Amino acid sequence: MKPEHEAWLRLREHAASQLSPGFPDRVLRAARADPSPLFVTQFAMCIATAALCLFGVLLFHAQGSAADEASNRAGWSEISAQASDLDQGL
Repeated sequence: MKPEHEAWLRLREHAASQLSPGFPDRVLRAARADPSPLFVTQFAMCIATAALCLFGVLLFHAQGSAADEASNRAGWSEISAQASDLDQGL
């Protein structure tokens, strides 16, 4: 057996001896019981962050759309004015 393998085996055995009997069962029972407050808090924080990001994207889109719309209206007004001038000239 390689020395590294033996060292890891000794570390595992030492770690196992530090745990009290029934520790894995208690941990699993506690995890399955109720969601921890920390999980609920993290989930709420994720929802709040997603809502804030969505609001930012919508706000940015609205500002960009308004500027594009104003630019398009100015362009169409120019085209309309030139078309009217051509109609009057004929």
